[in-house]
Amino acid sequence: MKDREESHAPGPINVGDVQGTGIVIGHGSSASVLQAGPSVQDELVRLLDKYLELLAAHEDLVPDAVGLRESAEEARAEAEASAPKWRRVRSLLRGATAGVAGIAALTDVVLKIEDLITHFPA
Repeated sequence: MKDREESHAPGPINVGDVQGTGIVIGHGSSASVLQAGPSVQDELVRLLDKYLELLAAHEDLVPDAVGLRESAEEARAEAEASAPKWRRVRSLLRGATAGVAGIAALTDVVLKIEDLITHFPA
């Protein structure tokens, strides 16, 4: 019995206008496609928006809320850039999140931000 590849003699492949995702052409070809949702960078920006919203809502409980907001806004702007400086984002986030450790309403979003930032280069 002939091997599967040997049983299919190569021949000309005529291709028209091919468009799509994970398209392969030719004998024995295969593709694997992972469709990603929002990028990790987009998720970080979304979480920082949530953080800023919660910080504004609980400003009276937060010492130096103005400074924390400024740090978070700078981190958000840098994270949203086309080529973010992740070391700067990390530094700004340390300042923005350290002052809210005892405030339950902000703890969840802070933990998510801290977890997410580990996905970026140091």
